[in-house]
Amino acid sequence: MKKSFTLVFATLFLLCGHFFTFAQTPSTFAIPNGSFENWTSHSGYSVTVVFFPVTVYDSYSTPTQWDYLTYPINESVSGVTINTQLPLLRISRETSNVPLGSSALKLQSFMLSDILSSTFYDLAESSIDESLTTTVFPTILSTGVINLDNFLPLMDSLVGSMSDMGQLMQLLQGKDMNNYVNGGIALNGFVPSQITGSYKYTSAVGGDNGAVLLIGTKYNTNTLRREVVGGGFVSLTDVSSYTSFSADYVSLNEIDPSYSYTEADSLIIMLISSANGDRQQGSSLYLDALSLVHIDHTVDTCSAIFNLALTAVDTTSAQLSWQNDGAPDHFEIEYWNEDFSSVNSLTTTTNYVTLSNLLPDTQYEFYVRCACSSTLFGEWSHIVFRTDSVPSVDPPADTCSAVFNLTLTAVDTTSAQFSWQFDGTPDHFEIEYGPEGFTLGTGTVLTSTDNNVTVSDLVPDTPYEIYVRCACSDELFGEWSHLVFRTDSVPTPIVGIVDFDSSISLYPNPSEGNFWVICKQQLPTQIELYSIEGKRLMTMKPTSSTTQIQLPNAGVFIMKLEFPSGNIYRKVIGK
Repeated sequence: MKKSFTLVFATLFLLCGHFFTFAQTPSTFAIPNGSFENWTSHSGYSVTVVFFPVTVYDSYSTPTQWDYLTYPINESVSGVTINTQLPLLRISRETSNVPLGSSALKLQSFMLSDILSSTFYDLAESSIDESLTTTVFPTILSTGVINLDNFLPLMDSLVGSMSDMGQLMQLLQGKDMNNYVNGGIALNGFVPSQITGSYKYTSAVGGDNGAVLLIGTKYNTNTLRREVVGGGFVSLTDVSSYTSFSADYVSLNEIDPSYSYTEADSLIIMLISSANGDRQQGSSLYLDALSLVHIDHTVDTCSAIFNLALTAVDTTSAQLSWQNDGAPDHFEIEYWNEDFSSVNSLTTTTNYVTLSNLLPDTQYEFYVRCACSSTLFGEWSHIVFRTDSVPSVDPPADTCSAVFNLTLTAVDTTSAQFSWQFDGTPDHFEIEYGPEGFTLGTGTVLTSTDNNVTVSDLVPDTPYEIYVRCACSDELFGEWSHLVFRTDSVPTPIVGIVDFDSSISLYPNPSEGNFWVICKQQLPTQIELYSIEGKRLMTMKPTSSTTQIQLPNAGVFIMKLEFPSGNIYRKVIGK
C-alpha cells in the first residue's frame, strides 16, 4: 500500500505543481452540467474486522457527467482484504447564495485522514508511507478520465516545460492523448474562445490557489491519434464572494505558427482545488455557471475620414468635402477659430458641408468623423484653413505668411498632388510628408517655388500626413499647414482572391524583428516587403505555407503578397 499511495501522490503533485499558462459578441456552448445542478450518489465501502464492520469511507455524491480520480486498492491491511476504488476527492454540493440555479460545487484539498474513516485510518496508518500522512492532495474533477499509469511517465517528461506552451506542445506532438486522458466534451464544430464562470476561493492558511485547465484535442485520421491542438489556464485566488472569471482558449497555431491551425473536436476541462506547490488542507474552491464562449474577433469598426479637403472659401464661408468607407449613420463636425472665441458643433448626413458666418482673414481648425452608432465612431480627421482677407494686405516685413487652404487636388494609388494659398512673396515652400502620425523632422522633405507639389512612391490604401510652410529666408518661416490624406486602394482583385484573403495572417505583429507569414489555403507566388515610403526592401518566393521574414529595423512596413488572381497588402509593424 505504501507504493500505491506514493504513486497517487507523485501523480497529483506533478499534475498540480507544474501547470502551463497560455499566453465582440460571444456565443456560448453549454458545458454538460456546468452549473452543477445534477448530482449522482455513490456507495461507501466497509469491511469486517473480527466480526465488527469497519467503514473504509463513507457514501458520497459527485456532480453528474464529471469524472474524478480514483485509486484501485487490492491489498491486505491488518489481515483484512481491501478491494475497492478509493475516491480521491473531497467535495460537497452548495445550496446557499449560489450564482445560478439551486446548487454550486465546492472542492477542497484534503489529507488521507479527511477521506478515510477514523477507524480505518488508525488501522491502516502503520501501512501507509509516513510522509503521506502529512501530504495535502488537491481535489480534481475532469471531463475526461485520467489514466494514472500512462500519465505519470508523460508528466515526468514534461517537468520544467509546463510554463512554455510551445515546448509543451512539441513534447505532446504525435502522442495519442486517449492513452493519457480519455474522453472530454464533444465540441461538434463549436470553436471555444474562453471558459467563463463564477467562483470564490478560500485558502486555508493563505497563498493557495485553485485553477481551471483546458486541453483541446483533435483526432488525426492520418496518424490515428488524438492530438493536443490548444488549451488554456486560469489561476483562481482568494475572494470571499462569487466573482466572474474567464480563461482564454489558445490554439497551438497562435503560439507556434509552424503548426497548421486545427480546430479542436473535443475539450478536456479540469477543476483543481489547489494548483501550486503549497497546497493547504481545507483550501476551498467554489464554482458555478461554467460555460464555453466563442468570441467573434471581428472588431466592430467605423470608417476613418480620408482625403478631407477645402473645396471653396471666401471671406465668411468655406466648403469642405471628404471621403469615407462603409455607410456611417452620419458625420460629426467640430470647428473653431484660432482664439477659440467661436466653437461650433454640427452633424450632417452628406460627405460635404458649407460653413457660414465665419470671420474674414481668420484661421480655423476643422474636425470631422464618422458616427456609425451612438457608441461607435471613426477617427477624427483634421484640416486647418483660413478665410479670405478684406482687403488683402501684405504681411509685416518681419513675419512670414502661413500657408492656408492646403488642398488635395489629385490622388491615386502611389502619388498625390496638393496646392495651397499664401500671402506675401516667400522665397520658397518647405514640404514634409510621411505616414499618418509621423513626427516632424522624421519624414520625407521637399522644397518648391510653386504653390503646388506632387509626392510619389507612396503605398496604396495607406494614410499619410503632409505639412507645408512658407520659407521667407533661412531663419524666417511661416506656420505649418497640415493635411491628412489616403492613397487609393489597388483595384478590387479578381473573384477568388477574397476567398482566401482572411486565411492569411502575420505572427507576431507588431514584431521585434522576426515574424511569420502564414497562408492557410493558397501559396503566394512572391512576397515583397516595402518601406512606408514605398521603397522595396525584399523579394522572395515562398516554398511553404509558413514563411519567416526578418525586418531590417523598427518602423512601419507594407508587405505585398502576389497571387495569380490578384495581390494582397498587409501592414507590418517593427518594434
